[in-house]
Amino acid sequence: MNRRLTNSSMILVLVLISWTASLTSSCGPNSYKSLEKKEPAEDATIALENNDAQKAIDILTSALSDDPTNQKYISILAMAYAQRAGVDPITLAMNMSNTSALAETNNVTSLFSIMPVATENTIADVDKAVELLISIPTADRKTYDTLKLAMFQTAAMTLRAKILDTNGDGILSTEELLAMSSKSAIAMITQIAAAAGAFTGVDTSSATDKAASEQITKIQAAIASEPGATDEAKLKSYLAKSK
Repeated sequence: MNRRLTNSSMILVLVLISWTASLTSSCGPNSYKSLEKKEPAEDATIALENNDAQKAIDILTSALSDDPTNQKYISILAMAYAQRAGVDPITLAMNMSNTSALAETNNVTSLFSIMPVATENTIADVDKAVELLISIPTADRKTYDTLKLAMFQTAAMTLRAKILDTNGDGILSTEELLAMSSKSAIAMITQIAAAAGAFTGVDTSSATDKAASEQITKIQAAIASEPGATDEAKLKSYLAKSK
């Protein structure tokens, strides 16, 4: 049966192809014997293609208990947590690369419409996806993992802003911004900086990756240029701008 690949499953296929190629080149023909055995990464990928993120999480969590440093499992598990939250890194990157879809004054609230409903659970899931990818050493991180990490950091920041939008109008009022805690503000500032930094030294020859990287850097610079004695004040000033 043919499956139509979603944006998320395209990344997962790249993960599997990359790691299968690595296994073959390092182990030679005998590696095919190991591939005859059912591979947790394959089962998890199929689960994600079927939109069963929880099943993928269960499969890979169990697999990692026996092989805690398996980077392939970690990479796909990060995708599983993001999918459970409703975040697709490719969709987010494509929207960020479409400058006409973003506002000049406040690009964060412009992303609210493509984000899932913001809850503590969805934020926790995206934070978990970030934590997993960060656990992969930078030198070992694949290009697609770098993109995912940057997008998940951006998504985590955006969701922290969106959860403040209690009336759902896509604009953060002064009253809504008063509910932002210092802890949340620090997390948001740290996340956008980390998202920008994720691309440092990475090949962004892809037009989408390059445009997304530029937009993240633009957001970071715009926040820094806002008036305010503290980073928190600058962030609130930036988010208060109407899209």
